Formats: sequence, C-alpha cells, structure tokens
Amino acid sequence: MTAPTVQWTGQADPAEVTGHAVSRRAGRGGGWWALLPTVVALGLGWWRLDARDLWNDELVTWHVTTLSVEQFRMLVGNIDLVHAGYYLIMSALTTVTGDSTTALRLPSVLAVGLTAGLVTLIGRRLFDTPVGVLAGLVLALLPTVSRYAQEARSYALVTLAAVAATWIFLRAVDRPTRGRWWAYGVLLVLVGWLHFVALLVVPAHLFHLWRSVPGEEPRWRWAASTGIAGLFVLPVLILGSRQAGQISWVESDGDAVLRFLANLTGTTETLALVAALAVLAVAVAGPRWRATVLMLLVWALLPPVAGYLTAGTLHLFLARYFLFTVPAWALLAAFAVCRTARLATRERLPAAWLAGALVLLPVLAWQTLPAQERVRSNEADGQPRYLDAVRYLGTQVKPGDGVAYNDGFGGSSDVARKATDYGLRDKAHPRDVFVAVPARQTGWLTARECPEPLPCLGDTRRIWLVETGHLDDPLAGLPPAREALLRQRFLIRHVERFDRVRVVLLERKPA
Repeated sequence: MTAPTVQWTGQADPAEVTGHAVSRRAGRGGGWWALLPTVVALGLGWWRLDARDLWNDELVTWHVTTLSVEQFRMLVGNIDLVHAGYYLIMSALTTVTGDSTTALRLPSVLAVGLTAGLVTLIGRRLFDTPVGVLAGLVLALLPTVSRYAQEARSYALVTLAAVAATWIFLRAVDRPTRGRWWAYGVLLVLVGWLHFVALLVVPAHLFHLWRSVPGEEPRWRWAASTGIAGLFVLPVLILGSRQAGQISWVESDGDAVLRFLANLTGTTETLALVAALAVLAVAVAGPRWRATVLMLLVWALLPPVAGYLTAGTLHLFLARYFLFTVPAWALLAAFAVCRTARLATRERLPAAWLAGALVLLPVLAWQTLPAQERVRSNEADGQPRYLDAVRYLGTQVKPGDGVAYNDGFGGSSDVARKATDYGLRDKAHPRDVFVAVPARQTGWLTARECPEPLPCLGDTRRIWLVETGHLDDPLAGLPPAREALLRQRFLIRHVERFDRVRVVLLERKPA
C-alpha cells in the first residue's frame, strides 16, 4: 500500500503533519480492538441495571412515551423541546421493548458501549492503538459514564452522537468522500435534535481543520456540511431558547462549580486525576502531537466554560449536559500515560505503554469503586423510594379507592404521581381524588388540581395518601382547605413507612 502524500501548507509543523499521516496509517485495520472497551462498558452498564428506582427525570421519560401525538405536540410546545428528539426515539423503542426499568434504560447502556468503542477508534486514528484502547477503558470505568448508562435520559445518546460525529469527521478529512461528509452532516443534525448544547463539539472539529489539515477543499466541505446541518437545527435552537426558563433554577455560584466538577467524572478525585493527566499530555505532546492534544482540550474545556459564562441566560451549567466532553478527557489521559511511558524508556520498549496502563486502570477502578456503588443506589439522587411504596399500594388498593399526595410543603408531588402511574400501569389504579385535569391533558408535566377539594372528593370512602413530608402528622403540610376537609371527614387507619415516604390509609368517618 502506498503511503499517502502529505503536503505542508505552512499552517502546521511538518513533523506534526507527518505524525497525523502516521496515525492515519495506524488507524486502518485492526478495529476489532474497539471490542474490548465496548464489552467492558456494556458489562458495567448492565451490572445491577435495575438496582436503582427510576428517578424524577426518568419517570418523565416514561410519562412522555405514553402520550398521544397531540398530547406530545402540546407538551413540547410548552416545555422540554430540547429533549423532543430523544422522546421520539424512546416512544418508538418502547413499543417494541416494553417499558420495564431495564427496557427504558437499555438504549443508554448500548449507547455507552458504542461510545467506548468509537473512542477507541478515534484514539487509534489520532494517535495509535494503545492510546485508543486505554482511552476506551478509562471512559468505561468512569462513574459518571456508568450513571448515565443506567438512566433513561438522553445524555448517553447525546454523547454517542457527538463522538460518532467526531469519528466520521476524522474519517472524512482523512479520505474525503461525499458519503462521509453527508454522514457527518446528518450526525450533527442528530446531535442538535438530541441536545443542542452538544453542538459545542464542532469548534474542536474546526480547530482540527485549521491546525492540522492542509488544503482548502476539506474546509469548504466541512462548511457545507455544517451549514446544511445548521438549517435543520436552527429551529430547535430558536424555539428551545424560549423555554430556557424551565431550568432557571440552575445555579453557577461557587458551590455549583464544585458540584459540576465532581459530577463531570463522578468524583472530584477522579476529575483531579484526569485533569492532571491532561496537563501532562500537553507537556509531553511535543510538536508532533501538539495540535491534536489542543484539539482535544478544545473539546473538553470549551463547552463547560461556555456553559458557565452563559449560565445567567441559558441556565445550562449542569454536568450531565456536558457528558459529551468526557471522551476528550479520557483520550487526553490515555495519551499522557502512553506517551510518558514511551519517553521514559526512550522508545526502546514497544509495549512500554502497557506498564502505565497496568498502573492507571487498577488505580482508577479502585478509586471509583465507591462511586460506582453509589450510582446504583437510590441514595444517589436523594429521592424517596416511591416505587417500593407504590408496590405496596398495588397490593392493598380496592375498587373505589382514591389516592392523594402530600409533599409536606403545601402541595402535591407530581413525581409521586408519575411513580404511582408507572408502578400501577398494569394494575387497577385508584382515582386521583384532587386532580381536575391529569398531566397528560394539560400540555405540561404537571396536573391541574381541583380549586375546591370537596366536589372532587365526592363519596370516596377510602383514600391512600402518599406522603413525603418530614412531620409526624401525615396531614400536615397539605393545602389548608384540603387538610381541613380530610381531618373533618376521615380517620387515619394505618401508616406504612418506606424510605422517605409513607403510605397512609384514610377511611371516611361514620355518618
């Protein structure tokens, strides 16, 4: 096979460009190495997949998959347009796979497995096989990756789309074909529709073009692909920006920054280790790999910095929105280990990188083991164990029974409502006595409650109160009119306690 000819245009160091040519040659063939990180990531994702109950946002995912077309249109017109693409995918999948906890989370597990494999291929293309394999394994071991592999939300699929777009982009600039550039544009559209913040991976692609790819033709093709993709994504950007108020609770103060740093990789210590290796990667890159390392830094750092700087208007400074940057950190860490090992042995030991890998991987696995356990626990999100309470409720409810909710702060918990709907989806469901219009018909994620409780209550004889307050009296914290009505007409017959939630049986007093 004839080696590709590389011409230097003055925009990159000749040794640097030659290094990219070598890495491209190394990237051909042997892609089966990507199977190792893929299998590890799939194994960790599958490990105790259903140990943790569906939490708030996952219950929203299930809720949206049950909506009719018109109800879905109403919802995304008001809220959550940024997740509309993911909801459509999940609605299609659940018609085939069902809506069990495992089925709802399975797409995320598969996405993380494919992402680890693609990170390996990217590492082989940018550097060589050892860097690629080590980067894929590092990614698979990070607790935050396991967390979102086991969550029925869009973030694992967003990361897969961003990584796949990067891989196709590198293939397109290596050996340009119309099909590859079209595929790149389609993947950018998918990234934008899944979560438009992940389009911040594109500046890293632009940096790679400017610094490492000679000639004008690749830049024109890139501009055409991104421009056409932008036409399809722009409506989502415009309409989605109008709904930014729904996450106005997101903060960007000092505590929020610390939470962001801890949540990006799973623990603060893990991030410190990965960041230290990224700094080492810059130090040992040399002219041959400097542009590639800088491109990865743009991928890793620019998106969260942009999220922080725009937090006051876009409210996007949450670590889970930037999961797509974690593969860049893994690639930097893997390169630092492999390159340092080779420099330490003066390139005399072909497998010197293996010594570094045998140190890094066990240290990373040991350090992250407690966090791996936490992400599989209900304690991870501080949510009451609603589904345990709902399973109990399903064994006790009788025809004609009603259900009500008390969050202890003067209102009802729509999370508890969705948990009850999910837990009893295949069983008899008690009537929600204080709801006038259910959430699926309001065009929002919340139900519309009765302004006057007495007419809604009717002649219901028994009410199951799902209560998450922290007071001894389970009726305390209800809206005043509702609390007075229940105290006047009902007696507390039984209280069943679960983790941060109680199920209280109320029976109507004798006439």
